[in-house]
Amino acid sequence: MRRFVVIGIVLWALAQNVVAQQPFTVFDTVQVEEVVSYGKLQKYQSGAKIERINARQFSLGQDGNLEQLLSRSLPIAFKTNAGGLATIRIRGSAPDHTSFNFGGININSLTLGHSNVNNVPIYLFDNIGVQFGSASSVNGSGSIGGAIHLGLQNNWTKGFKAEARVANGSFGEQLYGTKLFYGNGKFEGVTRAYYYSKKNDFKFLNPNYRDFENDIFEIEDTQHNANIENMGLLQELNYKFNMDEFFIFNVWLEKDWHLVQQNMQTNLNNPDLKEQYNDDHVRVWTGYKNRKNPFKFEINGGYVYDNAVSNENTSDTISTQRIIGEAFIEHDFSPNASYKAGAKATRIYPSVYAYSKSLDHEDRVDLYASYYQRFFNRLTTTLNLRYGYVTDFDVPFTPSFGLNYLALSTEKYVLRFTGNVARSYRVPTFNDRFWVPGGNPDLDPEKGMNYELGSKWSYCDGTLSGNVKLNAFLMNVDDWILWKNGGAYWYAANVQKVQSKGLELMTDWDYTVFGLKANSGLNYTYTSAQRKESENNTNALNRQLEYVPLHSGNFFTTVAYNKFDFTVDGSYTDEQFTDEEEKNILDAYFLMNVAVGYNWKIDEQNQIRINGIINNVLDTDYQSSWGYAMPGIAYRLSITYKFK
Repeated sequence: MRRFVVIGIVLWALAQNVVAQQPFTVFDTVQVEEVVSYGKLQKYQSGAKIERINARQFSLGQDGNLEQLLSRSLPIAFKTNAGGLATIRIRGSAPDHTSFNFGGININSLTLGHSNVNNVPIYLFDNIGVQFGSASSVNGSGSIGGAIHLGLQNNWTKGFKAEARVANGSFGEQLYGTKLFYGNGKFEGVTRAYYYSKKNDFKFLNPNYRDFENDIFEIEDTQHNANIENMGLLQELNYKFNMDEFFIFNVWLEKDWHLVQQNMQTNLNNPDLKEQYNDDHVRVWTGYKNRKNPFKFEINGGYVYDNAVSNENTSDTISTQRIIGEAFIEHDFSPNASYKAGAKATRIYPSVYAYSKSLDHEDRVDLYASYYQRFFNRLTTTLNLRYGYVTDFDVPFTPSFGLNYLALSTEKYVLRFTGNVARSYRVPTFNDRFWVPGGNPDLDPEKGMNYELGSKWSYCDGTLSGNVKLNAFLMNVDDWILWKNGGAYWYAANVQKVQSKGLELMTDWDYTVFGLKANSGLNYTYTSAQRKESENNTNALNRQLEYVPLHSGNFFTTVAYNKFDFTVDGSYTDEQFTDEEEKNILDAYFLMNVAVGYNWKIDEQNQIRINGIINNVLDTDYQSSWGYAMPGIAYRLSITYKFK
C-alpha cells in the first residue's frame, strides 16, 4: 500500500503535463538566487576544509543514499553492510563525532549518538556540503570529526514544473520518486517524495561451510532476510516578501524499515532468522530571514520526533522529542568586516524504557559569536566562540580561529594557503548517561583539538581548468567514551585518548580532449588514527583504530558526447582492523563502477534523462564489516521525466 501511494503521486505528476503551456528547458543552466542553502558555510570559517559534491556526481547519486555518494566522491571511510546500516568515520573519528545537519537540526539520534547514513536519501536534497575537521564552534556538540550539511535551494518558481523518477536494479532494487515545484515568484511550494525498496537476495561465497570429508570449505550462498523499505516526504512552503526578506517552512517525514542483515555464519546455519528494525522521524524547520544591510537577522524554530522499534516490540519505547529555537544577528559594519552573534535553545523529552523514571527532560542552550575580517584583499581571518549549557552537565568552551591567504594570483592560476585551529566536544548520548544499568550521568564530555594547514592551487587556461588541494591535519580527542565489560553488566566510561593525523589530496579538472568535454577528479587520504592511552587492558595501543583504513582514495571521470555522457569511477580501501586483536583483519579492496546517461529533449516543455549504471563491475568479493556479505556486480537503470 505504501508503495502505491508514492507511485500515485508520480503518476499524478506525469498527468499534469497536459496543462503545460510555458516553455521550459530543464537541463539548461539557469541563474538561481542565493537565498537558502544549508551548505553555505565558508564566510565565518576561513581555513576550514568544506567541500560540496559536484553536480555530475550528485546527479548520479540521486537513486542511492548518502553513503554511496560520499564514498565515491570524497576521501571518507564508512563501515557498512549490504544496505541496512552504515556509519561514517571522517579522519579516523567515531560515527558519533560527525553531525548531520538539516537546517538547524542535527539529525543524529540522541540515544545512539549517530546517524545511519544508508537512511539519508540523496533524492530529497539539492546539494550536500561536507566539512572536514572540527565544526563544534559552529554546529555545537557532536562535530569533533566533521559535519554534513543537507542543502535545499530556493528557486522561487513561477508556474508549475515537476519531475518523476523510476529506477530498478539488481536484487529487487526499486525507487519511485517525484518532485513538484509550484509558485508565483513570491510564494513557492516544493513537494519531494520517494519510495525505495530492495530484497538484497544476492549470491556470495560463504566461507563458513565445512565439509571435511570432501575438503570443501566454502559454498555459494544467498543472502536471506536483509530486505530494505524506506520512504520519505519533504515539503517546503516558502514566501519571499522582497529580495532580502523571506519565510521558510520545511517538513521532512521519514519512515525507514529493514530486516537486520545476519552475518554469513548465521545466514548459513539459520537462514530463517528475521529481525526487524523500524525508524520513524518527523523533522520540522521554519524561520523568518531578513538580510537587509547593514543588519541581518534570523529567527528560526524546529521540532523533531524520533522513534525506533525493534521486532515490532512497541512496549520497549525508544523515542525522543526536541523543541528548538534559534535567533542571530549579523552586521556588516564595513566592506571588510562583519560579526554574527546568536543563541540556540533546545528542550529534549526522552521516552526510553531503560532510562531512570526521574529523567523528564533536558535543556541545552548555546551562545555563539563569529567575527570576519579581510585585510588588503589577500588575507581573511575568522574567529568563532561558542559556549554551551546542558542540564546538570558541564560543557567546554569551544573557540576556533582560521585564516585564508591569497599568495599568488595571475591570469592563469591562483594559489591560496589556509590554516585553522579549533576546539571541539561531544555531550555523551542519553544511553551513555541514563541507560539502566550501565549509564553514567557523571561522564565527562569528549573533547577534541583540531589543527589544520591547507593549500589550493587553481588553474584556468582555455580548455583546461581545475584545482589541486592538499590538507594536513592533526586531531587529538580526550575522554573518548566506550562501554566496558563490568562482569554483571556493561557500563559507559571515559576510556581512552586518540590521536588522528594525516594528509588529504583532492583534485578536479574540466578539460576538452578530441573535442569531447570531460571532468575528472582524484582523491586520496592518509589517516593514522591510534589509541595513545586507554584504561582498557588492550594490546592495540599505538596501532590503527578499528574500521579506519590507513590509505584510501577514489577517482572519477565523466566524458560528454552529444546527448550522451559516460562515467567511470573507482575507490580503494586499505586493510582494516575490526577489533583490538591482531586477527579478523579485513583485506584491502578496489571497487569500480561505470555509468552511461542520455538526455532526450522531446520539446521545450518535456525532457527525459536515462541513466544506466553497473556497480562493482569487477565483481569484487569484499567485506566492509567483518563477517557480513556484500553484493557483487549489480546494475541499476533509471528514467527521469521533467516538464513544465
